[in-house]
Amino acid sequence: MTDTTHRAPHPGRRAFLAGAAVAGLGAAGLLGAPAARAASLPRLPGEISRRADQRTAAGTRYDAVQVDISGDRAWLMVPQGLRLDEPVGLAWFYHGAGSDHGALLDGFGYESRQLMDRGLVCICQDAGGNGYAGPYAMSAQAAGWRYVSSLADVGANFLRATSGGGALAAEVLGAGLVPDVVGLYFVNAIWDVRRSYDLGGRAEIGPAYGYSTATVDRTNPARHPASAWAGDRIRIVHTTGLDLVTPPQVHAIPFYERARQRGADVTIRTHDLGHTTPPFVGNEVPIYFTRWFRAWQADRSRG
Repeated sequence: MTDTTHRAPHPGRRAFLAGAAVAGLGAAGLLGAPAARAASLPRLPGEISRRADQRTAAGTRYDAVQVDISGDRAWLMVPQGLRLDEPVGLAWFYHGAGSDHGALLDGFGYESRQLMDRGLVCICQDAGGNGYAGPYAMSAQAAGWRYVSSLADVGANFLRATSGGGALAAEVLGAGLVPDVVGLYFVNAIWDVRRSYDLGGRAEIGPAYGYSTATVDRTNPARHPASAWAGDRIRIVHTTGLDLVTPPQVHAIPFYERARQRGADVTIRTHDLGHTTPPFVGNEVPIYFTRWFRAWQADRSRG
């Protein structure tokens, strides 16, 4: 395996929070202590179902709530005892094609529970994956941001994407669709949607874009210049073997080469499992969130 790191100066983006709020986020989100037991989360707008009073391996109690957000379903995992009227961190999970928002509880479950141990709220929408960065996925993402920001004072965002969900996550970061992203963790994921479409992916990708290459191009993350990734923190994981879904020479490698030109902390790590997520990812995700959050917090303190 290789692990290559490139760092560039951070350009100093617009601060989203006042210094006191950032400090509060640090105290609440990075100590790693389980949240104190409290009453379950009140009923949420659009709530469909919930799994109340769950517990992580570290002992953090949380509620998992399934909601309808403007016609798009999502699961949210919220640590009990977290004050939503104070700055909180939000982890966005973007599932692959053929999956759905339930991935937050299952495939992403090990990672999401560790992030809740660090005080984050986690969310996974149906948007993305099957929708890539097409019109429906973009609309659902915008609705998702409106929804969570109406419920909580979201002070920092963290993105975790896999496979087809990479297109939406990368577009969210590259186009600045949500503020204050501390980093993107990108695993075996799609970046250049147009090339995948042209290289035989029409049947899989076409429906999300109405089979229109102009629509594909409009929100293709690969259209962004290096400057779009200025100051960003990105971890790219890809295989050295065969990956017919997201070939690294089309997605991971060119994304890395583009982003590292201006990114603040852009790294790449390889594995030999094809399109399968390697086991090290589950342990790296909380480590990288913590690392990036501290760097992001330091930037705000200086700015």
